[in-house]
Amino acid sequence: MKRKTHTTFAAIHLGSEKISMQITEYRNLDKYKVIERVSRRIRLGEATFKNKIIPFELVSEICEVLQGFKRLMVEYGVEEYKLQATTAVREASNQIFLLDQIYSKTGLKVDVVDMPQEIYTKFVAIRNTLKSEKISSEREGMLMMDISSGGLGVTLVQDDQIRYQENFHVGIIRIKESFARNRRESIHFNKALTEFLSSTIGSVRQELHQDSVQYLVLSGTETELLLRMLGLDEGQLVHRIKADDFHSFFAKMRRMNLPQLISAYKIPEHVAELALPTVLLYEQLLHLLPAQEIVITGDSFIDGMQLLHIGRKTNPILCKEWEQELISLFHCIGKRYLYDKHHVQQVERLAVTIFEAVAKDYSMGEYERLLLRGTCILHDIGKYICMRSHSLYSYQLISSTDMLGFSDRDKQIIALASYYHANKLFDQSKPHAPQVPKDMVAVVAKLAAIVRLADALDRSYLQKIRSCSVTLKDNKLKIQAASKMDLALEIWTFEDKAAFFEEVYGIKPILERVDK
Repeated sequence: MKRKTHTTFAAIHLGSEKISMQITEYRNLDKYKVIERVSRRIRLGEATFKNKIIPFELVSEICEVLQGFKRLMVEYGVEEYKLQATTAVREASNQIFLLDQIYSKTGLKVDVVDMPQEIYTKFVAIRNTLKSEKISSEREGMLMMDISSGGLGVTLVQDDQIRYQENFHVGIIRIKESFARNRRESIHFNKALTEFLSSTIGSVRQELHQDSVQYLVLSGTETELLLRMLGLDEGQLVHRIKADDFHSFFAKMRRMNLPQLISAYKIPEHVAELALPTVLLYEQLLHLLPAQEIVITGDSFIDGMQLLHIGRKTNPILCKEWEQELISLFHCIGKRYLYDKHHVQQVERLAVTIFEAVAKDYSMGEYERLLLRGTCILHDIGKYICMRSHSLYSYQLISSTDMLGFSDRDKQIIALASYYHANKLFDQSKPHAPQVPKDMVAVVAKLAAIVRLADALDRSYLQKIRSCSVTLKDNKLKIQAASKMDLALEIWTFEDKAAFFEEVYGIKPILERVDK
């Protein structure tokens, strides 16, 4: 019998406009082949954004489509699958019932991704395409704009680091549903919509007013419409267009009403209704930062699903690159709140060393390591608001900040670990202390205990410890800190903070200064 040399994977996207599936045979990212693509248009976005509920008839249709997809999966011998839902399902008030119906009728489990995860999934695919096309973010960098039916992601990348990231609830269909039909047909609509968009994304303009970029990278479901109106091949993966040509196109579009759009571009009315919001939003985005060239990519959410799945399964080096890019985002957030870069880097270095000594024995892996690094970098940002209650403000700032690639749960773990690195867990004496959900207690406590020790080792904020070695033996964690400086403050603080670590891990931490 011939030995199978590949794995068959199905990526399924339950989006706001359609349900798609892509089946791939892969060995690694250099050896894979898409063997089936199938999609079915179902307009969930319009129903959800208007009424906050997915109607029962659409729920039944979704289940029927997924039943058909599952039959295809069986035919192709699919061994692995991911079914992810984005904006429309995420915002539906009857989401729980929909997911239950899908599982009951198909046996498929749906992962509802948060907006920062949705934007990141496409971001990874787009970055991979740009690198293959030799479009670099070095020197002046690139501003990436991803527009979906219900959201907008704005990401500034320079030297392979994320310098800025923000997400907005201003997708094309959401914009359309924000204005009644009689208002969309008004002669005042263009001006009103322009002002609405300008005010909505004004914060980005303030943040980026000192930056400049080489490329403005556009992606999203409505780019197909834009390419069609520009007379470009929608099937081509990457288009590069001079900024002046874009501005000329927008100037022409602004002068047209709905009937003129339908006539000029030979598009149906329901498509033309999306054209003007699309063009006006792109025009506002072009005004954020002057770019020399516009790049439009055809990468979709499902392409990102495939890349992330195969990459995580087969390419640890690429995973490290992705991790470092996400770490650069933590630093971007920290910089916004004037964090002490040298202190957090020292805390991160020491915390990771401690983590590596205990991780295997305490069921922690790469996921927890990444959350730990985020906690180390952001644990003190609350000092931007108030030194006295900084841990509470750190928690609040982290909780209210979008983090590209991270779920709300991930963000909550980082926020809680940042708070409890400086506070007692389950301390009822503080009325404003954030509550830790039961399913998060273990991971929050483990991360907070490590950060508490690492923070103690730089209590002076002077980075006295040049290196350290950590060994675990006989329920004792021995930390040998190499330093030629007086560590009295660090030793005393460490002794005060060690009890929590011992309570969580059942290990006694011991600090020993080594004169090296």
